[in-house]
Amino acid sequence: MKLRYEASTIYFIQPQLSHVSGGSIYNLEIIKRLEQEARGKGFFYALNSPVTELIERFNALPANYAFVLDGLYLTIPEFKASVAKFSPYFQRIYLMLHYLESRNIYYSNQQKEALWIGEKLWLKAVNGIIVPSLQMRDYLSIQGIEKDKITVAFPGMEKVQKSRLSHPKKLSEKEPINLITVGTFSQGKGQLDLVQMLAQMQAKNFRLHLIGDCKQNASYTEEILAIIKRSQMEYCIILHGYLPQQAIFDLFPQCALYLSPSTYESYSMATAEAVVHGLPVLAYATGAIVDWIEDGGNGILIEPGKQEQFFKALTRLLTVRNELTQLRTNALAHISNLSFNSWDKTYQDFLQAFNKD
Repeated sequence: MKLRYEASTIYFIQPQLSHVSGGSIYNLEIIKRLEQEARGKGFFYALNSPVTELIERFNALPANYAFVLDGLYLTIPEFKASVAKFSPYFQRIYLMLHYLESRNIYYSNQQKEALWIGEKLWLKAVNGIIVPSLQMRDYLSIQGIEKDKITVAFPGMEKVQKSRLSHPKKLSEKEPINLITVGTFSQGKGQLDLVQMLAQMQAKNFRLHLIGDCKQNASYTEEILAIIKRSQMEYCIILHGYLPQQAIFDLFPQCALYLSPSTYESYSMATAEAVVHGLPVLAYATGAIVDWIEDGGNGILIEPGKQEQFFKALTRLLTVRNELTQLRTNALAHISNLSFNSWDKTYQDFLQAFNKD
């Protein structure tokens, strides 16, 4: 069994993103508690900054510091290829792995294999890995990563007061169905696929709220806008862009269905937040989503990659309104059966990565 490094101070290094993600929220909650307890500190380091600068910083810090690196750095080829340069520090390096690029289904098998070769070098070399879901841990274990070095720390989720939960009412046939999806606009999150599906529907009896940073991948957003215009769906699809978390929570009670067209998630905090707000979910069965969605109960799960099945399920829910009403009733009742971490519990689980022996 591999010994963990006994750290006196934890130095959490993450990129400063132009958008808010589930991973960045997670990191900040951990860093906040590290700093409150004087157990560590956070540091922003740009994704494309020279590796030599980070190594110089490592070298300047005391020998009893442990370093937590956000796994997003492994998406940068230059960083990933610099594994040998970090070898003097691997006994003190831990990966916070929210995302694994080689699992993106839009890559070919050959591309995935090439990405995994570089990722695996890092995963085997570091002293510990923190992941947000059992699914991620089990996948890494199957791929030959020592299970003992992996710590699962589920994200925290704030409880929703009952007064904020919206009890479903029967929708009239003429009333548009409010749909919502949250995520940074990107191919992996699937907003373009979703808009294309809606464009194929004859009846435009819906109103989709698209929420998330839409500037990072401008060409992707332009494709979405072009389809919306071409299909005359300007009044059916509202592109909000980035919204503060509370604004999203305020919008949830107005919606009848949460959509997760993302084909790969390690956890999916946005979907979990919809679930705790009592929304039924139509999603691909990826990441931890399968832990809180009972297929046919409080949502519908689709095998990843089966776009036609997703389309058929969405069409059915928009046309057979009694089925959607039943899902909404089930979703509200299902909340009492769910158990999510508080952020304090997440923090304590995170610290276990440094306490194992």
